[in-house]
Amino acid sequence: MTNVQKVVLITGMQAAGKSTIAPLLASRLGPPAATVDGDVYYHAVVAGAAGMTPDPSPEALRQLQLRYDASALVACHYLEAGFDFVCSDIILGDHVTRWLDSFKGIADPYLVVLNPSIDSIVQREIARGSNSYRDWQGPGRTLADAVATLQEGLKETPQRGLWLNTTGQTAEESTDAILEQLERARW
Repeated sequence: MTNVQKVVLITGMQAAGKSTIAPLLASRLGPPAATVDGDVYYHAVVAGAAGMTPDPSPEALRQLQLRYDASALVACHYLEAGFDFVCSDIILGDHVTRWLDSFKGIADPYLVVLNPSIDSIVQREIARGSNSYRDWQGPGRTLADAVATLQEGLKETPQRGLWLNTTGQTAEESTDAILEQLERARW
């Protein structure tokens, strides 16, 4: 009997722990296993980059879809070579369905949504010295307000897979929890 590869999408808000947890999970799924963070493709556009804002331009939306498509293509490449694959990115709403459904017949897809508390995300964002919520912060709005606004986007994401409140967990504890409940994450 052949082993069917797994493709795991780890999504959630900025500072939810995706890029830290994904390589930990991949290292425990394989061997062989590979991982990629969607930020690789975000940073790949070095001229004419259009970032996501509260009112994204058509070009920002096009570049976002290119990013999602690039990670799916790379995942397919590794899956076809016999690897399990873990992708970490902020993929929300119908994009989750499109991304995971692209692996039908290729691998067993899994969805993990990291969903720590707003306070936890704020603390992580401050600790890492990032400013990834700046476009949503606006005058008179706190970082917590911006996180809360963006977290509303999670409501548009299909309520399938494993939704994990990682508040107060280390990356290792979150990885353990994902592995213990991996069957719940099956798409």
